[in-house]
Amino acid sequence: MKTKLLPIVFSLLISVSSIAQGVFTVLSAKGENVVQKGTEYEPLGPGMKLPANAKIMLGEGGAVELSSANGSTVNLNKAGIYTMNDVAGNFKADNSGLAQRYLSYVFNEMTADDGGITNNMSITGSVERSLENNGISLFSPESTYFMQKATTIQWASEAELGECKVQVLNLFDEPIIEQVVTGNAVTLDLSKVEFEEDAFYKLIVVSNTNPSMKSGELILKVPSKIERAQFQQDLIEIDKNKDESSPLYYALMAKFCKVNGLYVDAVTNFEKALALAPESEMIRIEYDAFLELSGVK
Repeated sequence: MKTKLLPIVFSLLISVSSIAQGVFTVLSAKGENVVQKGTEYEPLGPGMKLPANAKIMLGEGGAVELSSANGSTVNLNKAGIYTMNDVAGNFKADNSGLAQRYLSYVFNEMTADDGGITNNMSITGSVERSLENNGISLFSPESTYFMQKATTIQWASEAELGECKVQVLNLFDEPIIEQVVTGNAVTLDLSKVEFEEDAFYKLIVVSNTNPSMKSGELILKVPSKIERAQFQQDLIEIDKNKDESSPLYYALMAKFCKVNGLYVDAVTNFEKALALAPESEMIRIEYDAFLELSGVK
């Protein structure tokens, strides 16, 4: 009797162990669907293996059939965000309003290639967009839109900087704003300045202690009236589900800012999202990818 039981127990242990690892295999997939793999989103396909920490995102009309390690079948057909670490297979989608807006940006970001407003400056491939610098790396590609409000700029440095002078200059190199700070960030109240529509300005950070250490010139772009109207329209939709206690809200805001070229504001929102959910792999991956493609990491 013991001899017969041992293989059964051993088999069950292997099965439970496999399920605990959360490995699922994709049997079929259709419609809008992606899995986050490292810094990229990848459409699901038959035979694809999904680890325990994988995030599946289904858009409208998306459907996925999965096979678990013990041979059972799971069907996901409701739009939302699913995590594969539900070892029982009782998956429940996060399909809140925030999640739905986040998903729309994910799928728009993957397909936006028409050069429209949602893709006018998106970081989609190369660190060549990053700024040349002498020891101070701004957390942004070479240019960013801003919305004429309190805007936080952050940077990394190769050595201690001491006091830094932050300047916003017009194209004649005349200072519009000057501020001295200690640390690796500054908040500028850009609402106090009369910026010209569609104009370009420059921002630079220089160490007062060691003037040879300075950032490249970050181009600040003023949105046109049409662009501002589009930004505001999108923000109104996002704010319908506003929840400042939700890390997903700030992750959504970061993605909105990234897609629309508001890169310095994207950093602020990524930081807020991670402050609320420091263990979130999805947000950390998004942020690290953003910084890497900005040339910071």
